[in-house]
Amino acid sequence: MKEILDLIGNYFFPMILSVYLVIKIDKLMSSLISNQKDFAEKILFEMKEIKKDILQIRLDLSASFKK
Repeated sequence: MKEILDLIGNYFFPMILSVYLVIKIDKLMSSLISNQKDFAEKILFEMKEIKKDILQIRLDLSASFKK
């Protein structure tokens, strides 16, 4: 009986713990990648909006100088 408990303590518990941690890390990494993609898309959208605003300001300024 002692040998079985030693086997469980020395081999099975670390294996189960390792598998559990790998699964948790995989879920965390998937979540981080998903969040990073969403963030990048939002940043690109905001940059496009800023470029549109800058273009509109330039057009307004050039129209005001022509008057």
